[in-house]
Amino acid sequence: MALGALENDVMQACWNEKRPMSVRQVLDVLNERRPQPLAYTTVMTVMTRLAEKGMLDRARHGRGYEYTPAVPDEAALAVREVLRTHGEKAVAHFAAEASLDPELRERLRRLLEDSP
Repeated sequence: MALGALENDVMQACWNEKRPMSVRQVLDVLNERRPQPLAYTTVMTVMTRLAEKGMLDRARHGRGYEYTPAVPDEAALAVREVLRTHGEKAVAHFAAEASLDPELRERLRRLLEDSP
């Protein structure tokens, strides 16, 4: 499942901060770099949808939620998508390629363990 531009921006903000973030905190990060500020409700909707897609985890915090990435980085997100669409064939291909590089094999093992 490819991310849209705003979804990608939200995920990048969450990955870069490396801490649970509220909608307001993500909005502030995103609006630092934008000439036209985003609306709170726009970011809230995107983050809710990312949580529904399994990209963000959310936990109650006060009257709202705090969000953390459900996947550690873009590479893990890509592996998750390939596994979802291609299953066992993808794992066999990754394993064959990873046999060339022990560091790549270890990274693949961690990504596969983290995938749902």
